[in-house]
Amino acid sequence: MSMWNFLSPKIVFGEDSVEFLERLQGKRAVLISDEVVGEKFSKILENYADFAGRIYLPAREPYREDAEDVAERLREIEPDFIVALGGGSVLDVAKAARILAELDIPPEEITPFTDLEEMGYSGRMKLVAIPTTSGTGSEVTWAIVLKDRGERRKIVMANEKAMPEIALVDPVFVYEMPESIAISSGFDALSHAVEAYLSTFSNPFSDALAVKAVRLIADSFEQSAEGDRKARENMHLAATIAGLAFSNSQVGVVHALAHATGAVLNMPHGIAVAVYLKPVLEYYAEKGIERVAELSHETGMDVMALMQNLYSRFSVEGHYDSSEIRKNSEGIVKRAMEDSCIVTGPFVPEEDELFEIIGKVIG
Repeated sequence: MSMWNFLSPKIVFGEDSVEFLERLQGKRAVLISDEVVGEKFSKILENYADFAGRIYLPAREPYREDAEDVAERLREIEPDFIVALGGGSVLDVAKAARILAELDIPPEEITPFTDLEEMGYSGRMKLVAIPTTSGTGSEVTWAIVLKDRGERRKIVMANEKAMPEIALVDPVFVYEMPESIAISSGFDALSHAVEAYLSTFSNPFSDALAVKAVRLIADSFEQSAEGDRKARENMHLAATIAGLAFSNSQVGVVHALAHATGAVLNMPHGIAVAVYLKPVLEYYAEKGIERVAELSHETGMDVMALMQNLYSRFSVEGHYDSSEIRKNSEGIVKRAMEDSCIVTGPFVPEEDELFEIIGKVIG
């Protein structure tokens, strides 16, 4: 295989790993969170760190303006460390904002091919990412997804400099996670593991991580949704492992369609991923994509049967309006074909093939 490299932040994990924040004593730190999560967990963080500033975002999916506004605040506060606490939305804003705080560029210029250091980026603000959901894996990836309000699309960015220095994966932040979020984020983590394995950029490192994540999710997803603490811890680890897998491989058609549907219909990402994961895998199997069967072999389970069981258990079809997807299918396909993830799956679909997949969703 061609030269490749594996990227990962330092990962601190396990119960009480939040104590790691004590090492920031004496440093100028700022907290970025959302209005709900920040207030809920601020007392836990205050046991270990003092914050020179707090930046709270609206509790919703992130817009490019959020990252630009936070960048402005970071320029004012000039922290040594950014502690980002929240779901993928908060973590993605923090990842983008610390770059934009140093560089006056549009977010779209944060690409894998942009030499940020040559443009003057120093990375002087170190980033500690603490996930409070178990799905996005944003704490260990170099990807960022923001919404463009005017154009109703998602901006998918990536750059090695976007990766946090430290991922702090403590299950204390997900023990009380609402059931609905445990389910939607669980499907997001599963989609990352599966798509990382199926990607044309998969490699021995990402494969091993993807297989481990699928096994953990299969063992713990249902119990996690029911609130079992050990299962919540396993799903939290699985989400981070799946994040590492796809960050060092790629995601594909499931995410291209989910990004497009999320932008067009304002559908939460975890739900949008759940809508497409099983239909896309069924389409791959019909196309004779051998890696689907290989994933079943490597995990020791029938992955398609796992999907069917989870879709039935959590009544996925009851969480979206198929008539809205039908009505907006042309716009969804158009956006999906423009998404960077469309070229990194096991094959590059034509527009009519995406309509076929959507046909499986809307019946």
